[in-house]
Amino acid sequence: METINVDFTENNYDIHIDKGIIQHIAKLLLSKTNNKKVIIVADDFFKDSIVKDIIALLHQFEIHTHFMPAGKANKNMNEVLKIYAILEENDLARDSTLIAIGGGVIGDLAGFIASTWYRGMNLVHIPTTLMAMVDSSVGGKVAINFRQTINAVGNYYHPIFTLMDLDLIDSLPTRDYNSGIAEVIKCAIINDKDFYNTLSTNSLNILNKKEEDVKAFISKSIKIKIAHVQGDIREGNKRLLLNYGHTLGHAIEISTATNYQEHYRHGEGVSLGIMAAAYIAEEHLSLSPTIYASYEKLFQSYSLPTYVSASQIGFSREALLKKCLRNVLKDKKRIDNHLRVVLASEIGKASTYTEVPMKLIELAFHHIIKE
Repeated sequence: METINVDFTENNYDIHIDKGIIQHIAKLLLSKTNNKKVIIVADDFFKDSIVKDIIALLHQFEIHTHFMPAGKANKNMNEVLKIYAILEENDLARDSTLIAIGGGVIGDLAGFIASTWYRGMNLVHIPTTLMAMVDSSVGGKVAINFRQTINAVGNYYHPIFTLMDLDLIDSLPTRDYNSGIAEVIKCAIINDKDFYNTLSTNSLNILNKKEEDVKAFISKSIKIKIAHVQGDIREGNKRLLLNYGHTLGHAIEISTATNYQEHYRHGEGVSLGIMAAAYIAEEHLSLSPTIYASYEKLFQSYSLPTYVSASQIGFSREALLKKCLRNVLKDKKRIDNHLRVVLASEIGKASTYTEVPMKLIELAFHHIIKE
């Protein structure tokens, strides 16, 4: 078992990584609280598997459950109110525990509830996707959507511990697994050239989910994220670098989605956003074109997209370009009329730029979005 200690000044907790790590949940929970009331908020896909196992392991606890579909459309106040009702009806207090079992949607929503119930109850994360393990479950961001605005209502809140069970990776569909790898590649580009080279040369073992390689890249990615979040929880400076690929990538994600039903997984959007950012860096920072080619080759080795074919997803190119330009201006990192765009000047080194001309943003979309 590998344990990573997370020390965010006011919050200190451990992330435990291993196969079968959930076997330790009762012991860990008893070490953190004397209150034996627990609510499990879980993706209903896991109702008859990991949730059933955890309920058996927590036989000495009073367990309540709430199951929900994992889609982003369900990350809303209606779902929150249903869970608040369960908490109230069963008298769960601040020292009771909410266990979140699922991907990013479940973790975000459950974390938001934990952060607001009596101004903060115990939270345990059990992320079930690679994306949630290396990204959304680390760093404290919790939120729900409001109407059509994603993550509009949110907070910063940390768990008392997190369990990352590598058995869950084995059963993850290939597309979802590869989507999570996009976030891993992002961490390497902004922070560590050697890590980037490892992802390039070791792709076959990683794609085959070789345990020691999976454990190593999950651990490395988490440590990179922690280093960027420490001292900058609210994204004033270095945490912003974790948004590399997200500004344009997120605009592509939401522009190609219909009623929260995405054409691209989040990691696929990130890979597209990184390719767009690499194009901007070539033009804005005179970055060598060989870097763009290197990114393209690496993403393709993990079956991640490097361009958008508008016609293949039911759009005209011009309509999609206009939609992306509208949506990129809604980016949460915007200051006044300027976009804050993270660019990598070389592999392993990134910075935030606030004076990137909108014309260059437009050209990047034109470069990435084909007919």
